[in-house]
Amino acid sequence: MTTTTVTNPVTIAMVTYNSRDHVVDCLKWFADRPSDIRVRVRDNGSTDSTPAILSRLRDQGLIDELILAPDDPGFAIGANDVIRRAGDDDILLMNPDARIALETISLMRDAINADPTLGAVSPVVSGGNEISVMSAGRQPRLWPMFTHYTGLSRVLPGSRLLRGRHLFLRHHSGTDQVVEWTSGCCLYIPRSTITTVGLLNERWFLYGEDTEYCKRIGDAGLSIKVLADARAYHEVGGSSVVDEEQDPTAEDMCEVRMAQLPPPDVSAMWGKNLYDYYRCAYEPSIATRTAWRVTFTAGNALRASVRKWRDPEDRKAAHLMKNALAVWQ
Repeated sequence: MTTTTVTNPVTIAMVTYNSRDHVVDCLKWFADRPSDIRVRVRDNGSTDSTPAILSRLRDQGLIDELILAPDDPGFAIGANDVIRRAGDDDILLMNPDARIALETISLMRDAINADPTLGAVSPVVSGGNEISVMSAGRQPRLWPMFTHYTGLSRVLPGSRLLRGRHLFLRHHSGTDQVVEWTSGCCLYIPRSTITTVGLLNERWFLYGEDTEYCKRIGDAGLSIKVLADARAYHEVGGSSVVDEEQDPTAEDMCEVRMAQLPPPDVSAMWGKNLYDYYRCAYEPSIATRTAWRVTFTAGNALRASVRKWRDPEDRKAAHLMKNALAVWQ
């Protein structure tokens, strides 16, 4: 007697904001998708031509469901709206500046179907020659932050004890990696996980929600894996000022928001929200959280100084420094 594996439909869930320069190149990869892969896009009140472009893509059949929201309540609220509309589908969270092939989606779906202990999977995400770290690794507790920002994890990448906030593309991308967090820029979440864990945390306007969601997956007894054979590309820095080690969830919408929206100011949300998440999730003592902030600030300030020394016009240096100081606000 043979057992038939039931393959769940997949919704590619995307939230856009002023994404006109990226969304066409992203969605064209799904032109020949099978009927059990659906594309659902919510636009969070774009002020450029993104809504018109999305409407045209919907008319061309590249989008199955399009939600044009009148304003921007934040990434998590937008993503949760799409997830709710997807019924019982598995979810592939996608940034509009990410690129992934249908074959890669099949690899991730097959991995989920083969292992019921997996709560989520992601591909190895590359982002240009400057990016040396993976958008995955350990939760931002004090020790992983210390090993990362002091360089210990880079000097001894084979040591599991010294693994830091990020794994490294050069050393860790050749084999599957079980991780404590991975980026929401391209994240496959089976419906069973959503049923168990729930939706994204809407506490933060931007940043932090993927790391927090991964923690809940782990707390539920499920694992998260980065699949070495699954590859994707994320155009980190395509339209924003970002650091190679910054959590890349929705990063490429950042600078556009800075230019066109009133508060909240997203330019320092990465550092501020990461610290807020750490403080709320792990309830560290005053001494521990002070050590965490000193580590984060010193590490990013040093990186900012080096970048500034190499190139006085480097905009990433100012961005890094602003986030380095944001954890004290």
